[in-house]
Parts: sequence; structure tokens; C-alpha cells
Amino acid sequence: MSNPPASPPRWSLADLYASVTDPALDLDLDTSLRLASELAGAFRDRVASLDGPALAAMLRQYESVLAGLYRPQMFASLTLSTDAADEPTRALSSKVGERANGAFNQLRFVDLELGRAPAEVHARWLADPALEAFRHHLARARDAAPFALPGPVEEALSTKDLTGRRAWTQLYDELVAGWRFSVEGRGEPGALTLADVRSLREDPDREVRLRATEAIQKQLAESAPTLGFIINTLYQDHRLENGLRGHLDPVAPTMLDDELSRPVLDALMTAVEAHYPVAQRYFRWKAANLGLPVLESHDVLAPQPDGDREASWETARDEVLRAFGDLDPSVAELAGRFFTEGRIDAEPRQGKRDGAFCAGMIPGVAPRVLVNHHGRMRDVFTLAHELGHGVHFALAGQQQSLLNYWPTSPMAETASVFGELVLGRNLLAHETDPAARKAMLAARVEDALGTIHRQVSFTRYELRTHEARAKGVVPVEDIAAIWTGEMDRLYGDSVRRTERDRFGWAAIPHLVHYRFYCYSYAFGQLLVFALYDLWEREGAAFVPKYLRLLASGGRDRPEALLAELGLDVRDPAFWSRGLAVVTRMVDDLTAGG
Repeated sequence: MSNPPASPPRWSLADLYASVTDPALDLDLDTSLRLASELAGAFRDRVASLDGPALAAMLRQYESVLAGLYRPQMFASLTLSTDAADEPTRALSSKVGERANGAFNQLRFVDLELGRAPAEVHARWLADPALEAFRHHLARARDAAPFALPGPVEEALSTKDLTGRRAWTQLYDELVAGWRFSVEGRGEPGALTLADVRSLREDPDREVRLRATEAIQKQLAESAPTLGFIINTLYQDHRLENGLRGHLDPVAPTMLDDELSRPVLDALMTAVEAHYPVAQRYFRWKAANLGLPVLESHDVLAPQPDGDREASWETARDEVLRAFGDLDPSVAELAGRFFTEGRIDAEPRQGKRDGAFCAGMIPGVAPRVLVNHHGRMRDVFTLAHELGHGVHFALAGQQQSLLNYWPTSPMAETASVFGELVLGRNLLAHETDPAARKAMLAARVEDALGTIHRQVSFTRYELRTHEARAKGVVPVEDIAAIWTGEMDRLYGDSVRRTERDRFGWAAIPHLVHYRFYCYSYAFGQLLVFALYDLWEREGAAFVPKYLRLLASGGRDRPEALLAELGLDVRDPAFWSRGLAVVTRMVDDLTAGG
């Protein structure tokens, strides 16, 4: 008897806590608060007086306290992501946030005092072998010091965020998680989640795509006043804090965190925006290939003929692991553990967060992946993306301690996008049907355009909206006009868009949860094209270099880590080379008309 097909799984968080009412949560929070207080009592106002070995010991203790705090926070975040409507889960999230904030406030002195230590003390620390593992963290603290506020002010800002920024982002999540939709012929009326309806925008039936798109647009239009208020509040909060810290540019804190300069961002965005005509050429080709005079907005995600392949959960798992194994067996082995150890939540259901993510956790705690598997080939690529993140975190966790564990945001997208590229390469290599190969190549082009061009358009929209917010409250219609202007620049006349599309900004969670994160996808994709080119030229010799890059986590600046592979992101030609790969893909696809 054959085994029944596997259903998309739910993850297990039992290695963290038994449930949202587990008494161990309160115990761990109590312990962490006590340890944070003891650390502050022992070292506050004394950090600059420590020699190398004493500072190294203090920083290892600091890492231990942080790890104890992150554990309940991660559990609360993960449970909320799968059941945002559950009252006990929401209560836990609030409680953990409030109590952990007190402990973090006790610990703020560490980085503040590291950054403000006299220059001669800082130089002595950097030269001390005992601090070798912490040199990059010391440098980061030094870079951040000019924008840090006095300790009590930092603590007040953090406490304010509990009922400020964090509360508004949670409100957004709860509103979106509560939306229910009806699409005729698809599911029970009023039972579809946003993730369900978004998936229907890829349906081969054009009428289904239209109805799904209109259902989303109707909800966004109805919710726009509330969502616009959330955006205005969050962007004003960002502006006010920037003013306190002395940041003159709304993107400056992101560049500081990502350890990149504004000129690097500008060079990336300018190069991509100049490349928009190639994206438009692709969309005009797609319209012709679908037999349409022009793409409507509800056709942008339409599957290619012979391209809307169904993909069961078993197929998704097997294809991703096979592709990762072709890169290197160790990569497949690390990814395989997510399946065997119950670390993936892939079942779509009410109350669960839309989209996908990988929670990197901390060294010693295995990463988790959340996806919503609807049985389409696109879902397989999403799984490859998130498991790429997972492999990245797993390798970094083997080599790095907590303070060097997390890569900066642009570098964090390296393994995820590479995972998608490896999967696409593998699927093409095993496909013999010309029509299917054409559909796969088109899918790779669309993934590249979505990851590079669309994310840059989001970033430009975000920059313009922040600039507008600096002059006062931005009415919803003005937000919509900024969004429409950037979408018109991206698509030109290759996609016919209507008034219904003007509220698309409200459905992009990254524009609510983060500041200027979206550019990192474009950075990662273009970087991956450079890495892929190295793989194509060097073959197996490339793999150890690539795995070392992933295992580096955040131990050094992106420029330094990439220089070890001979790549220079300061060179404008770097971005042009990556975009040339996209151009060749579009050329290959459209060569036959």
C-alpha cells in the first residue's frame, strides 16, 4: 500500500517552551532580568577601564544574558505568527515584550560605553588578541556612538516603543490577519485569507485572477484610512528619532546597521532604475505570449502556458533538497534537518501570517521556516528561498558567537536568493520539454524582476513618502499618488494599471515592519548573480568559498567579506554586471518573438 501524500506541516516549538502558558517562560524572563541587573551592577561606568581579557569575559557574559532574553522573545514571535487572533498568544507577546524591554534597558550601557571609550583605549582593545572574536562588534559600537543618546534617553525611547512603534506594527498584523475574502468558485465564501487570495492571482483562469485582485483591492481601499494613519505614525516616529540622534537622512540608520554607505545604495538604485526598460520589454513579451494586447495589473503574476505546474509538499521538499544537494551534499543535509526535526510551518490557515520568513534564532537554537504552501511551483521557490536563509543561519551558528551571528540585511539575502537560483538551474537541467523550459526561464526572469526592480521601486516609494512626511501628515491619496508614480516608472506602458491599484502600498508588510529593508533584496539578487558567475566558472572550487562566506555570519563588514571572494560593491560596474545577466535572460527568452 502506498503512503498518502504528505500534507504541509506545522512546526514544533517544544524545544523552546511547551506552550504559551509554560511556567518556564516567566522563570527565564525573571532569570534574564536578574542577570542583566547583575551585569550592570558589576560593569556599568567601568567598561573603558577593562583590559582585553576582562572585557572579553564581560562580553561573553553579555552574550549569555542576551541569549536568555531572545529565547522567550523568539517563542512569542513565532507563536504569534501562526495564530495572531489567539488572545493568550497576543497576551504573551505583550508580556514578553514589556518584561524583556526592562532587561534590555539594563544592558544598554555595554554598547554605549564600548562606543564612547577614549580613542587610545579603543585602539588598545583592537590590538589585544583576547578580543579577536569581538573586534567587529567593537568597531560597530564605535561607528554607532556618534548617534547614540545618553543611557536614560535610550531606555526611555525603548520603553516608549512598547506603546509606539511596536504597538502600531502589531495592530497592522492583527488587522491583516483578520481579513477574510470571497472569490466565486474558490473556497467557502468569506473564508479565504489574504495568503489564499494572493495565491489566486497566479491562477491560470484570468477571471479568477481578476476577482482575486479586485477582492484584495476592495479590502485595501476600505482599510486605507487606518493603514495610512499607521504609516504616517510610524514614519513620523522614525523622523523624530532620527532628529534626536542627529541623522539627517531617513535612510541613514539603515545604512549604519547594514554597514554600507548611501553612495552604494544610490549606485544600486540608479543602475536598476535605468534598467526598467528591460523589465518593460519582458512584460510586453509576456502579454504577447499570453495572447493579450497588453498586461492588466491582474495579469502580472499570470502563469505562463505550460508553466502553472502543481507541486505537492513532497515535490517541493524533494526538488529543493535535490537542488541543494547538487550544490553540495552538506547543504542538502542542513536543509533536510528542517523537515526531519519539525522546523517548518507550511500549512496555510486562518490566523497565520501571510508570506514567508526564516527565523534565524540564536546560536544553539535551530532556525525555523514559515511558508504558506498552496501547491504551486512558485511555492517551491519560496521554500528554497527560506531554506537558503536556514542554511545560512545554521552555518553561521556553527562558527560564530551571538554578537557576530547575524549577517547584515543585504548579506542575509545572499543564501536565500542563491537557493532560488540553484533550484531554477536544477529544474532547467532536468526538464526536456521545450514549452516547460520556456516557462521555467520566464519564471526565473520574473523572480529576478520581482527581487531587483520591484524592490527598488518599493525603496524609492519609501524614500519619497518619508520625504513627504517630513513636511507634515501625508493624506492617503498622496501616499497613493507616490505609489502610483513609482509603479508607473517601473512598468511604463507595459502594464495597464487602473485606479484600483493605487492602494498596493498597504499590502506590503516590509514597509510597515522595517525601514528601507526592501533594497536588500535587490542587493542580494545582484550579488548572487556575481556569485553564480563564479560558480559557473570555478565549479566545485567555488563551493568552499561560498560556504565560508555563509559561515562568516556578521563577523565583518559586507565589503570586507565580499573582498575575500574578489567582489567590490563600491564599483558601479558591479551592479551593471549583475543587471547584464538579467538582460541576457530576457534576450534569450524573447529571441523567438
